[in-house]
Amino acid sequence: MAFKDILLHLDTYPDPVADWAADQALAFCASLGDQVTAVAFHVTIALKSNRLADFALKFGELARSEEGRSRAAADHLLTRFESAAIAAGVYGGRICPAAEVFEVPDLVARLARTRDICVVPYGRDPGPQQGLAEALIFSSGRPVIIFRPQDANAPATRIGTVVIAWDGGRSAAAALAAALPVLRAAHTVVVLTILNEKPSATPAVADDVIRHLAQHGVEAEALAFDSAGAKIGSVLEHVVERTRADLLVMGAFGHSRAREFVLGGATRSMIEAPPTALLMAH
Repeated sequence: MAFKDILLHLDTYPDPVADWAADQALAFCASLGDQVTAVAFHVTIALKSNRLADFALKFGELARSEEGRSRAAADHLLTRFESAAIAAGVYGGRICPAAEVFEVPDLVARLARTRDICVVPYGRDPGPQQGLAEALIFSSGRPVIIFRPQDANAPATRIGTVVIAWDGGRSAAAALAAALPVLRAAHTVVVLTILNEKPSATPAVADDVIRHLAQHGVEAEALAFDSAGAKIGSVLEHVVERTRADLLVMGAFGHSRAREFVLGGATRSMIEAPPTALLMAH
């Protein structure tokens, strides 16, 4: 198995992850490693005291109802996860803390710091999970996999094809190192260099990656693709489709400013609409 200690985040609010999506995410995690721990927060909603407004608009009642809905979703998802993970032989535990909704990304990032990797399944509308994914990528110090259950069926026993987006940069190096466990287990590894996009990205830049991977027992092949002026996100999407990749590995470029993340163009496009399971590291 690739990773020994995987954290799986199951969203409960505002819309809980669907059962079928949670099932696919668990199957995907099981193809990656030995032990999977699920975390599902039940959110709390803090209200400023205003007795007149609460009496007129019933804010307090609404907040308690939403908290109860999140708690019920967390209990349901974690119970379902526990049963399925035990049956699959990968159960590593369940965590169900309480937190204000805006605290969740930072708290998940803290939990991820003592895991090999964190998996974030997207829903049909990935908007609510994007902030969480960004916080994990830039704050946890660990690699993150974004998984879109509706777009990909989890492989039964192993990852088939992995594409590594390589430009020779520091973030790409971090992603390469983080992905080594899954690269060893993959059937096919492709080192992708996108030409005419960065001066450092030349056809020869993949050679040393292939040498390095060979030292770890990973046989890889190089693929150079001319961007021809196209946006990097569209090039990556095309290559993923062409190679039928189960996983895309790439470095994340960006920084935080006033608690908001300023992302590079390719990083943003991939986080917003990953074409397959996406492993990112910063």
